[in-house]
Amino acid sequence: MKKEVKIVVAEGNNIYRESLITVLSKMDGVIVIGDVSSGIELMEILKTTSPHLILLDIELPGTNGITLCNTIVKKFTSLKIIGLTTFSDLSYTKSIINAGVNCFLKKNISRIELEKAITTVIQEQEIPIIHINQLTNNLNLTIMKTTKILLVDDDVDIIYVLQAILTKNGYSVITANDKIEGMKKLREEKPDLAILDVMMTTQYEGFEMAKEINDDPELKKIPILMQTSIDVLVTTNSSVQDMAREFRKNPGFKELYVLLVKDIVSNNAGIDYLSENGKSIWFPVDGFLSKPVDVNKLIPEIEKILKKRNKAIPQK
Repeated sequence: MKKEVKIVVAEGNNIYRESLITVLSKMDGVIVIGDVSSGIELMEILKTTSPHLILLDIELPGTNGITLCNTIVKKFTSLKIIGLTTFSDLSYTKSIINAGVNCFLKKNISRIELEKAITTVIQEQEIPIIHINQLTNNLNLTIMKTTKILLVDDDVDIIYVLQAILTKNGYSVITANDKIEGMKKLREEKPDLAILDVMMTTQYEGFEMAKEINDDPELKKIPILMQTSIDVLVTTNSSVQDMAREFRKNPGFKELYVLLVKDIVSNNAGIDYLSENGKSIWFPVDGFLSKPVDVNKLIPEIEKILKKRNKAIPQK
C-alpha cells in the first residue's frame, strides 16, 4: 500500500476486535488510530480523529447498522466504510450498501483478502461487494477452498475463544460439545481438520472419539489435533509406536492409562492407552495442543498439519 491509511476499527466483539487490530498492525502503510465497541463511541471518536477508513461491524450493540452508515456518510463525506458481518441475508446487505458502505465482507475473511479490500476501497474503485467470493472475483484473486475445522469441546468458553481465533484467520468452523455430536458432524461436514478435547462427558472421551475416527475408513484421513493437559513424551524416533512400546517397558509408564508420544523431528504423533483388560491399544494422531491453548502456537500448528496433509494427498 503506497499511501498511509488511517483506520478506525468499530467492532462489538472484543476478541474479534483485538484480532483485527493485530492483523492490521502487520500490514504495510496501515495505522489503526482508534477502536470502539459501539455506535456512540464511533461517532465520538470521529469528532476528534480523521481516519481514511472505518472497519465497521454492522451489528454493533444497540445500533441500527443502516441508520449508523447513513449518519456517517452524511457527516463525513470523504470517509470510506468497509462493513463486516456474519449475516448472509442478501436483502439486508443490499440495504447496507445503499446506505453508503463502500465494501461489504463476511467476518471469516483472510488477511490477504482484507488487505486487498482495503486497497480497493482506498483507491476508490467503487465496487459494492456483498460476498467474499464476489470480492475475490473483482480483485482477480484465485478463489481458495475455505478450510473447514471441527472443534469438539464441552467448555463453551473455550469453543467461543478458539472459534473467534480460527474465524479471524480465515477458517470455517463447526462446533460440537461431545463425542456423539462430534461424530455426527464429522460424517455430515467432512472437515479438513478435527480439534478434540480429551476430557468431556467422560475422562477420556476425546481419545475414544479419535480412535473411532481412525477406525472409520471414510473418516480416517481427517487430521486430528488433541487438546490435553496430559504431558507429551517426546522422542527423535519417527516410529512413535515403537517408542510407545519402549516407554511401556519402563515401570514408571507401564501402568499409566494413556501415553502421548510425539517425534519432534518428523512431527509424527500417537496415543497408546490401556483397554479394560489391560491390553495396549495404539492409534496415530497429528498433533497435541497443551491446555490452556497458547493462541500463538495454535495457528502455526494447524498450518503445519494441513501442509503435511496436503502433501500426502495425490495430485490429480
